[in-house]
Amino acid sequence: MAVEAMQKISEMIAKMDHEERVGLPCIGADRADLVVAGCAILEAIVEIWPAEKLGVADRGIREGILRSLMARDGYAL
Repeated sequence: MAVEAMQKISEMIAKMDHEERVGLPCIGADRADLVVAGCAILEAIVEIWPAEKLGVADRGIREGILRSLMARDGYAL
């Protein structure tokens, strides 16, 4: 995903109130309080390590680490 698009989405989410964030199916009540902090972390990462695109994981970080280790060791994914 283009970093520019992610930044626009982060900005939009940061401007929402709690109820608006809860109403987004991809966020929901469980993450509505945490997502703004996540947006701030994303902004800091992009500022430190500029990139044109970022990968979006649809699974957890452990799976990403496992997949990276498997790819490094030559296992087909």
